[in-house]
Amino acid sequence: MLEGQFPRIRLTADTYQNTFHGISERFRPQGSCYATDVARTTLRAYLDEVWKTCEKASTTVEPETVRHLRVTARRTSVALSIFSPLLSKTLVASFKQSLRDLRQTAGATRDYDVLSERLQLHLPPESGSSSIQRSSISQLLQLVAIKQTVNRASIMSLRSQLMLWGWHSRASDLTDLTQQNKKLYKSFIQNRLKKSCAQFSVIAKSRKKKPKTLHQLRIAGKNLRYALELLPKKDLSKPLETCQKILRVMQNKVGDFTDHTAAAEILKQFSKEPMADDMLYVINTMQREEDTLANISRHGFFDWWTKKRCRLMCERLNKVFKND
Repeated sequence: MLEGQFPRIRLTADTYQNTFHGISERFRPQGSCYATDVARTTLRAYLDEVWKTCEKASTTVEPETVRHLRVTARRTSVALSIFSPLLSKTLVASFKQSLRDLRQTAGATRDYDVLSERLQLHLPPESGSSSIQRSSISQLLQLVAIKQTVNRASIMSLRSQLMLWGWHSRASDLTDLTQQNKKLYKSFIQNRLKKSCAQFSVIAKSRKKKPKTLHQLRIAGKNLRYALELLPKKDLSKPLETCQKILRVMQNKVGDFTDHTAAAEILKQFSKEPMADDMLYVINTMQREEDTLANISRHGFFDWWTKKRCRLMCERLNKVFKND
């Protein structure tokens, strides 16, 4: 019999978050600069950070490095979308596909990292009476470890493919071929952010409370949050700072749901493999608990993401980026 529920934990990375924000601050754009110059400088920094993180994730078992790779790849993809009018469409499409591949590979790896962490915390002490439970969870941890090794090998393989593809030379081409544009960055970024805000508002106003809606809102929220990081610091008004805080809270709350959902899906796949009855019992019990926690997280999110909170946030965004 399993005792209690899984600890509701999430892997976070304040150190890596601060590292990326340090890069963002170092290259924080000025509204008086030309959009072309800002695009070059920002993309060079972002693409360099993706590659450095990919190299580290290929050679370390540290879970936070994998998470950082996933986050950094998405931030860079958002930056490519924002600056796309100034860039080669072909190169943008190629890099976005490569970044998507990195996100998916890192995401799959992180799902097993989270489950491993959860299982270790749920492992009964050796001196306890639950020897069958401990044995089953230990075997399950071994299965997870195999998957972790396979997924990390996938990151290394993808890195090799990107090296052969010519990541560095193509990154140089991307920034060197930036279209000359005399438009000031402040005007350019405000115009681009109107589109990002409009896309977020459409999804945010949906009153459906299905898992699919939550996933769409999570992606839209991340994209908007990372796009707002590209604003000149002096133009980051109080309403926008409030929106950023709400987006961070949203991301954490939805993260609980996605972690539990991913864990339940992995356990479901394990349950389809030939297992001893004791092992299968533990897996099925854990899967039900993860499904339950996912539902609790989903309902908790929509209790927090009220119609009023959504309306106020969309109004703030519309007011800041209203049509001229």
